[in-house]
Amino acid sequence: MRLKHMEVFNAVMLTGTVSAAARLLHVTQPAVTQTLQHAELQLGYALFTRQRNRLVPTREAQALYPEVQRLMSQLESVRRIAAALGSGEGSELRVLIVPSLAMRALPDALQHFRKRYPEMPVTIRTLHSHEIARAIALQEGDVGIVYGSQSHPALHEEPVATGRLVCVSRVGSAGADRRTTVALEDVLRAPFIRIDERDPLGAMLADQWSRLGLAPSAGITVQTHHIAMVLAEQGFGPAIIDSFTAQAGRSDTLHVRAVLPEVPVEVRALLPQGLRSPQPVADFIAAFRKVTAGA
Repeated sequence: MRLKHMEVFNAVMLTGTVSAAARLLHVTQPAVTQTLQHAELQLGYALFTRQRNRLVPTREAQALYPEVQRLMSQLESVRRIAAALGSGEGSELRVLIVPSLAMRALPDALQHFRKRYPEMPVTIRTLHSHEIARAIALQEGDVGIVYGSQSHPALHEEPVATGRLVCVSRVGSAGADRRTTVALEDVLRAPFIRIDERDPLGAMLADQWSRLGLAPSAGITVQTHHIAMVLAEQGFGPAIIDSFTAQAGRSDTLHVRAVLPEVPVEVRALLPQGLRSPQPVADFIAAFRKVTAGA
C-alpha cells in the first residue's frame, strides 16, 4: 500500500462513507473511490463491502487498521514538527506521565513551565510506568514521569522527589480512627483496595504479602492510585497509595495515615539514554521537582 492509499483507507475507516472521507481529506468523492479501488487491486482483496450506503470493513481491513493508525499518528507528528520548524517556533514538549501525578502535580508544574515557555506546544499522554519506560526508550516522548526505577539500558533516570506510602480511608469508616500511623501488616491482613501488580507499588505490596505468608483478601483491584483514593473516600475500604496522590486529593472526608515501617516512594524522570535533552525538558523537570518537594 502506498501512503496515499493508507490515508484514504484511514479516512474511510474513520467516517464510514466515501463522501465523508472526501470531506475529511478535502478531495472529491471520485478521487477517494479511485484510490480505494487501486489499493484493493494492488492488495488483491477487498477492504470494504457496501451495506446500506455505508462501507463496512472486511476482516483484512480490520487486521490492517491498527498498523495504519499507528503510521498516521507518526505522520501527523512529523507534520507538526515540520510546521513548527518552518515557522521558527520551538518543537513541542512531549510529556508521558502516570495518571495519578497528572491530576495535580502536572498542572502545577505546567504553571511554572508556562512562565518561561508561554507559546511552546505541549503534548501530554497518561500511561503506566512500564509503558512510559518503553515509549521513552523508543523516543516517543521527550520526558517521562514515573514511579520508581525502571532499570532500562536505553533510559537515563533523574530523581524528582521522594514520598512515602500512606493509607487512606473515609472519615468515620471502620478503622479510620484518629491515629496518624498504621502498620502495613495490619492493612494487608484485611480487605483493602489494591493497586494492580503491573504497577510498581502494586508489585511491592504483592511482595509484602508473600513475605508475610498472606493471601490477598477479597476486595477491589484498580489500575491507578487516584482511583484507589476516590474509592476509599467513598467508603469502599482503605487503600494504600503514594503521598503525592494523597496530598493532591486532601479533603475533609479523607483520612490519611502514614504507613509503618516507612516505605519510600520515588518519582523519577525518564529520558532517552545518550541524547542531550533540550533546555525546555530540563526546565520542565525542575518545575515538577519544585511542585512535588513538599509531598
